[in-house]
Amino acid sequence: MVEVAGPLLQHMAKSKKSLFRRISNWLHLWLGLFSGIVVFVVCLTAAIWTFRDEFVLFLTPGQYVEQSDSPFLKPSQLIQAVAKDIPGDSLGRILSLEFRNRNKSCILGYGPDRHGNYHDLYLNPYTGQKLYHRINEDGISVFNDFLRAGHRFFWFPRPYGSYFVGANCLLFLITLITGFIWWYPNKWNKSTRDKSFKIKWGASWKRVNLDLHNVLGFYTLIFTVILTVTGVVFTFGWFDDGYHWLVTGGKARLEHPHKGLSDTTRLTSDFKQPDDEIWRRYQQQQHVRINYPKDAKDVYTVYLNPTTGHNDMTTWYGLDQKSLSVVGGVSKDEQISFGQQIYRANFDIHVGTIGGLPTKILASLASLVGASLPVTGFIIWYNRKWGKKRKPARAAASNTKA
Repeated sequence: MVEVAGPLLQHMAKSKKSLFRRISNWLHLWLGLFSGIVVFVVCLTAAIWTFRDEFVLFLTPGQYVEQSDSPFLKPSQLIQAVAKDIPGDSLGRILSLEFRNRNKSCILGYGPDRHGNYHDLYLNPYTGQKLYHRINEDGISVFNDFLRAGHRFFWFPRPYGSYFVGANCLLFLITLITGFIWWYPNKWNKSTRDKSFKIKWGASWKRVNLDLHNVLGFYTLIFTVILTVTGVVFTFGWFDDGYHWLVTGGKARLEHPHKGLSDTTRLTSDFKQPDDEIWRRYQQQQHVRINYPKDAKDVYTVYLNPTTGHNDMTTWYGLDQKSLSVVGGVSKDEQISFGQQIYRANFDIHVGTIGGLPTKILASLASLVGASLPVTGFIIWYNRKWGKKRKPARAAASNTKA
């Protein structure tokens, strides 16, 4: 720290900038260098992982079917259609059934089998034909998990990886703020406007690199700040509390929704095929996922038009096994304040699913720029510290040869 403080004091003595700007610039430089590698990895993996659903759709077989005006088969009919493909000891271990859009396959999950494996059957919802059988994780799932582990934990064990990434993201947040302060000119004129808002592609590569750092950093600032803040929430409880207080205006936290429990005192069901009745109730929805009970106390859990990987922006219900009465869940149409809606949507904001594909693309591009900032910043620092020192040496060498 003493070695770093020495150059800081010398720089502050020589510079004509205000004390505030000198400290801000110093923080931007050294915190950026310190956290750069982690920020690069976290942002790059985020930019790719954002499209995890698209990877599955385009690279996993059995995703699409020919759309028909015919109704989908009922859950019991689909299970019966593939019963021959499901080992007898697994028929009672149906985990989930997911009906997607009219032109997509449905997914029947079951397991574990006697070998401990979990299975997903991709079926034609109109005919029950098996289109693809996935056992445990396939290559795409492993790839997506690898990216998420790098983004969330830097491939370190939990919870240490989470703290490590979270701490570096806090440093990144400070560098974003101090970077904006450094970017903001003391005086606005044509020259400073051009430098602040335009990339001079015809200039030297050093100038282009500087413009990429400054200009792209400015244009994506609001998005990189949002992505960073919504990500740090998952690591530090104190940060989560402060974020909740800020966006909700200090309102009390909403009670975390529970799926409830089934009434185990009832011996008979009101329905011969409860899953068929669930499908009858909700089949008008575009996307329905039914999770089956795991034991006598568990419930049927029904997700309506879910966003992948999270349920905070999804309407879902817990249904009693015997009566199918609603005993838990939450509706996204619940009357809550705007701030509470923002907080509830935190995950979807962070991963870009809040507005579908357009916001996914936006989140990915912002993450790519975020990954580039430590690289272009390091090049700027390296050129300023050592780049100019080599030219006299080359000149001296050429004079000696002459």
